[in-house]
Amino acid sequence: MLVSSGLLMSPLVRAQAGTVGQADVIQVKGASPYEITQRAVAELGGMKRFISRGDVVMVKPNIGWNRTPEQAACTHPEVLRAVIELAFAAGARKVVVMDNTCHKAEDCYQRSGIEAMARRAGAEVRFSDENRLVLHDFKGEVLGKWPVYRDHLEVDKFINVPILKHHGSSGLTIAMKNLYGILGGNRGKLHRDMGENIADLANGFRSHLVVIDAWRVLVRNGPVGGRLSDVEERRSVIASPQIMHADVAAAALFGRDARQIEFLQAAHERKMGEIDIAKIALKSLSA
Repeated sequence: MLVSSGLLMSPLVRAQAGTVGQADVIQVKGASPYEITQRAVAELGGMKRFISRGDVVMVKPNIGWNRTPEQAACTHPEVLRAVIELAFAAGARKVVVMDNTCHKAEDCYQRSGIEAMARRAGAEVRFSDENRLVLHDFKGEVLGKWPVYRDHLEVDKFINVPILKHHGSSGLTIAMKNLYGILGGNRGKLHRDMGENIADLANGFRSHLVVIDAWRVLVRNGPVGGRLSDVEERRSVIASPQIMHADVAAAALFGRDARQIEFLQAAHERKMGEIDIAKIALKSLSA
């Protein structure tokens, strides 16, 4: 049975684009997914900017599909390893890795390489338990109360670690869409007014840090994929404390104008950030 939760996350913190001397979004390209993830977070000021000593941290990758890292449907395990290690180095007391998968959870966790990597890095790996669902009020224009796994609420910090890829319904799936993995219930209902629901979801639940895996990008037949011919190497990671700006930058890396992505347009209408990448303080570098 669902119960109402008083554990509401604070509203989305909106970073100021164009702040002199400090980039809002960091994009790093290089030869190692692990190393470029470390570099991206360092360029933002380091993980201690986001994590305090003693924090319990949820690291939320995309583990939705029974696919290998080469098929680019789930977050790359080396990107995840870097984020976990940086969180512990910043003083985290516990790091939890969890997702509400679409394929059978045990298969997704194992075949993606994420379960083994997360455990080796010292994280606690959890599976979604419907007994831990509570109602969370997203207070959105379309999305109101919806069941959320309380694991994502009972933490001090939430790090959103999606993979950039094509999505047949939403156009792209990046950090905002990755938040579907905190939800229980019949998520298929959210495909009606999908862009509006994604924007409300991201506006009503705070990601303290976004780290986007764009090492391998599924450019067609997402989000499930399966064919290596649909995957292109971009060898990049994007990091930002501002979820919309991270997604706008990732859309550009994919080759899409954010203004043509329904959920980003909806987020812009909610004043969640800039949709014109030229107005975002973006720093691109090679590691």
